[in-house]
Amino acid sequence: MSSFRKNTSGQQTTKPPPATRLNPHSAQLLVSTGVPSLDDVLGGGLPVGGILLIEEDRQTDYSSTLLSYFASQAIAAGHELCIVDADQEVKLKDQLPGWASTTHGMQTTSGLNDTPPVRNTSDESMKIAWRYQNLPRIDGDGDDYDSKKTKESSALTGVHEVSFCERFDLSLRISPNDIENATIEILAGTNLLSASNDNHGGDTYECVLGKIAQLVEDRFSSLKPVAPGASRNILRIEIRSLGSGFWQGSDGLSILKFLHRLRGILRYSFAVCVVSFPGHLYEDAGVRMPIVRRIEHLCDAVIELESFEGTYATPSDIVARQNIPAAAAAGDYHGFLHIRKLPRLNSLTASMGRLSLLHSGGGSTNNLAFRLRRKKFSIETYHLPIEGGVAERRVPAKDESKSHRQHAGVGAGCGSTPGRSDPLEF
Repeated sequence: MSSFRKNTSGQQTTKPPPATRLNPHSAQLLVSTGVPSLDDVLGGGLPVGGILLIEEDRQTDYSSTLLSYFASQAIAAGHELCIVDADQEVKLKDQLPGWASTTHGMQTTSGLNDTPPVRNTSDESMKIAWRYQNLPRIDGDGDDYDSKKTKESSALTGVHEVSFCERFDLSLRISPNDIENATIEILAGTNLLSASNDNHGGDTYECVLGKIAQLVEDRFSSLKPVAPGASRNILRIEIRSLGSGFWQGSDGLSILKFLHRLRGILRYSFAVCVVSFPGHLYEDAGVRMPIVRRIEHLCDAVIELESFEGTYATPSDIVARQNIPAAAAAGDYHGFLHIRKLPRLNSLTASMGRLSLLHSGGGSTNNLAFRLRRKKFSIETYHLPIEGGVAERRVPAKDESKSHRQHAGVGAGCGSTPGRSDPLEF
């Protein structure tokens, strides 16, 4: 054994930002989108310094649900939030979902939960197929089982750790105290229009880009060193309906210039951006314009929400679905989730195939569907419904089966006589 050892007593490493984790394959820092199933689809989360593009549907507003999850996760993790919306004013207390539990990273004052979570021990001894025993599990709430074990251990050891992804309830709304305690920058509605007219000659893209560049340069640039022992924070940028009619640019290529410069700013920063894009506005006779493909190329990850109501459903079908009882409609999917592009930062291949549970079996990337329930939004592998449906009785009653056989002559097969029950039938 060598007697020379490296002296590391005087060195202090920088703490990682809260509510982040490293990608084991690319060593990329990841943050959560707020939806555990969407994090799984992206390969563990959204990489810091990247852009996620959500292509909106034609007649529905499911993309706003994903954006609300993203904003609530920022507040829960203590990250700074910047919201840009040129279409309308932003009212966070009416749009963001609340937490499913009363104790979380922002509301806990002592840093510890009063009662540690208790997991049923019967689940640990559950017998399953041997090939699935070593795989991580996602429970019914959509939470990663391994992250739950981290929460339980932190509660028992007395060290509080901000969870990577909180659990949210769409039936609840975020409290005003959490919004006041968070650092939020809003540039929306009339304020955005007036700012762009005063300083940038009416160019909305230049106004938004200048504001984002200033935020990143002040506190979130990765090129600036930090004090030893200090921790960095994450800036979450949320841009709603980029490229809609309210966005004014100098020419038709302003949106491409904006995304190209935005990606260059985020690459050297501790910031992440989620953009919703109304792709149906860029269509000519039902065919998308070539600029849409260029917009997708300038983003790091692209997903498309294709709802059943907004594609091939007629207005009469939409009204008919609203009259279906809640019990019958609870098991229906609301649309497909198409993966157009996966994040590949600092890597040549996407890590979704090795880290995703939904695609661990080698399935296609376009067999995913989403549900919007009363309390949560989830992404699942699409399966065809049971033949005949769940509301239809496929097995007739005893009296009905006998009368049907007598009139229809059923049972005249091998070893049976017409009008009598078949002894081989069971």
